[in-house]
Formats: sequence, C-alpha cells, structure tokens
Amino acid sequence: MRRHLVLSSILAASLGTAVAVPPAAADDPPVTGWQGSVCGSRTEVPLTVARDVDDAGVVVGYDRRTRAASWDSRTGTYRWYGGIEGGLSSEISAISGGGRVAGVAEVDGPTTNPAKAVRVEGPLPLRPVDRSLRTADQVHDVNDANVVVGTSEVLGAQGATEPFVWTDRKHVLPTPDASYRFVQTRSVNEAGWVLGGGYHLDAQGVYHHRVLVWRPDRSVLELPPLPDDAIFVAEHIDEQGGITGHRLTPDWDDDALVTWSPTAGYTFVPSPGGDLQVISADDRGGAVGTIIDPTSGSALPFLYRPDTGFRRLAGPDGALLRGVPYRMSEAGQVLLMSDQRPYLWTPTCPAA
Repeated sequence: MRRHLVLSSILAASLGTAVAVPPAAADDPPVTGWQGSVCGSRTEVPLTVARDVDDAGVVVGYDRRTRAASWDSRTGTYRWYGGIEGGLSSEISAISGGGRVAGVAEVDGPTTNPAKAVRVEGPLPLRPVDRSLRTADQVHDVNDANVVVGTSEVLGAQGATEPFVWTDRKHVLPTPDASYRFVQTRSVNEAGWVLGGGYHLDAQGVYHHRVLVWRPDRSVLELPPLPDDAIFVAEHIDEQGGITGHRLTPDWDDDALVTWSPTAGYTFVPSPGGDLQVISADDRGGAVGTIIDPTSGSALPFLYRPDTGFRRLAGPDGALLRGVPYRMSEAGQVLLMSDQRPYLWTPTCPAA
C-alpha cells in the first residue's frame, strides 16, 4: 500500500543513472538473524480467496461463486462487485491504501473467455480496460490515483507478454530492447513509477533476469544486475523509489532480503536460516514472506523491519503461526493463508 507522498527530485536524477550507482554500506547495518516473535490477533476472512488489504482493513478477492468481492474487517460489511457480463468469473486483485480497487473479469468469447482488467470509477459496475479477445490480463497493483498496472498474455503467441499501465487508457510499456521476453509489472507507487522485470538475451544467446522501472512518462530504466548472476526478485517500489525483494542464487543458497535505493544502491540482509522469499513489502522498509524451516521443511511466516530484524508471526497467546503471508498494508496488517483458509493478522502486542 502506498502513501500520499511526492517522489523526490533525487529519484529522477539518481535513477536515471542507476547503472553507475555502486552498492553502499549502511551506516547502521540491518539487524540479522531471528529476533523473537511479534504477536497479534488472527481473524478468518469470509472470502474464498483473499488477494489484498488496504490501510483501513478492507480485504478484496472473490467469493465461493468466483465473483469479485470485498469484506470490511472493521464493520463485517460484505460487498459483491459481480463481473462484466453474465455469470463469468471475476476477482478484485488489488486495492490501494485509500481503497481504490482493480482486478479482472472474464468476457464471453467464441472459444475462450479471456480475463480483462477492470476497475471501479465511481458507482458500480466494473469498467473493463477493453474487450479485446487478443489478450488475457492479470492485475498486480493499483494506486490511489486509480493507476492500474498488470500484464497481458498474448493468446496463441507462445507465452508472449505485454506489461501495461492503465491510466486514461491501456498503455503497453516498452522494454530496453527487443530481446526482452516474459516481461511483467509488479508494483506502482503514488507518483506513477512502475516496478517490473523480464529476461534479457545477451550476445551469447543466454537470457538473464533484469529488474525494470518505468517512469510516469513510460520511459524505461534497467537496474544493475546482482553479482554472481544472482536474481533480484523485486516486489515493491516505495515513494522514494526504493525497491524491496529477495535474492536467488544459481545454487539456491545464500538467500537474502534485498533492498535497492537510487542513492545507496543494494543492501543485503541474510536469511536467518533457510530458503527466504519476500512476498510483500511496505513503504517503511518492512516486508513479509516465508522462510523454509530446514528441519521440518514447513513454511515459517516472517515480518521484517529494518530496526527489529526478522521476527516470527505469533498469535495473541504467543503461539508461532504457520502458513504463507502474501500481502501487508501500511497499517501493519498481514493477509495470511493458513490451513487452506485466508486470515487477516493484526499486530496487537509487543515483540517477545
């Protein structure tokens, strides 16, 4: 979720020369290793699938009929958005910090029913970005200005994708060169900067993953690669252009939480033990994700803050939780899939 801040001129100046920015050591190194637990209440979400949560605790996803829906955790209010037409499937995939919603809904085609990006621009019904049967859309994020980012699969084109931003209309985002494949968007901040990535073909015919950032004018920038051919899996761009994600190495070892900023370059925070995956992040440098317990092989949900390090999620009685966290809000709430059901975890007590 994003805050109402203005992207600084530092970002415009620094990000434009990103490849020349060296990694910088932090004055105060991030806390590493497990630092105890943080407890909170866990409430079951009455949606079949929950996708996102806003800063007021409104959860979006779809219901048992595979229809776009939301649930307000404060009031218990349930809202059904339906779809574009008929009884076809729909879902709300993203909600902004201030409550803007966007998702996908199927349109009726002669042989397939492709999903099309949708958003609400006032009273219902949902408005589709287009009704073209050429592509099927995924929506990844939306900001408070109703800017939607997503990825379209070109149907029948052997996995070809088109990253897009939907402002006044749907704009296909460019790549640094024509060799890029499997390009996707991930996140948009309030100033309209879009985070994504794709695979670049080098002179030897080998594809390498690269993180991409698109400016509001839709020009594209490529972040410098990580050392040793590691992959930066980037998940979130904040209001100052900082990016949070995790590192994947070719031998699946030495996992770390990774941040990148236009002024400081890369910072690496080693996993406290086990395979680490960042799934969602916020504008304060926080992140949630999973670490695979090397003993049991089960997923351990974590909350990371730069000042407190990695902590396990726990219930109000201090019992450690298991499952997969997949969204966090600026208010600190976390969507968690546990026992095959979605829950909303709300921090309510200090770390142990």
